[in-house]
Amino acid sequence: MNHYGIPFERKILSVFTDFDEMLKENPLGKVPSLELDNGEHIFDSRMIIDYIERLVPEEERLIPSNSEQRRQVLRVEAISLGLAEKSYERGIEFSRRQPDKIDPSWTERLKRQIVSALTWLESQQANPWLCGDSMTQADITCAVAFTFLREKQQITLSYGDFSSLDKHCDYCESLPAFKSSAYSASEASRSGWKLRNL
Repeated sequence: MNHYGIPFERKILSVFTDFDEMLKENPLGKVPSLELDNGEHIFDSRMIIDYIERLVPEEERLIPSNSEQRRQVLRVEAISLGLAEKSYERGIEFSRRQPDKIDPSWTERLKRQIVSALTWLESQQANPWLCGDSMTQADITCAVAFTFLREKQQITLSYGDFSSLDKHCDYCESLPAFKSSAYSASEASRSGWKLRNL
């Protein structure tokens, strides 16, 4: 929405400390949720993105209509979303479970999924973009997932060389639309999220 210049008001709620209120926003109590001016709620990242994309001219959209390009963008977006989800799941194991309740085989499986996703995304060799010669939804989703991994999860990325992803993420995070919605460690801390090196 910052990229497209669509005005919005941000309401910060935690799925942990504001769970009852979140259930009013989304029947699953999940973020994100977009409330329209008429009171309608749109939830799930993909549904929100689909709604926003239809507010702008086709030539400005971050998800191309050309079938081959569209598949490429959606493929990278899907792996990036999976990376964020698996990082989050692994974080839950360490931040919400008692140490004696953590399942080592499950956390190892999640780690393998994270490493596999990172390795695949690294192989795309962003220069500076992942799909074509301009920013797409693939770049946004990948950079957000990678920032989440580096900053909120504080996972030490010692699994391999992800220098291309590092560079891509830093480049995206330097853009005005990213800067205006930067990750906030203090917000995460206020929400009850326990930051740990995983």
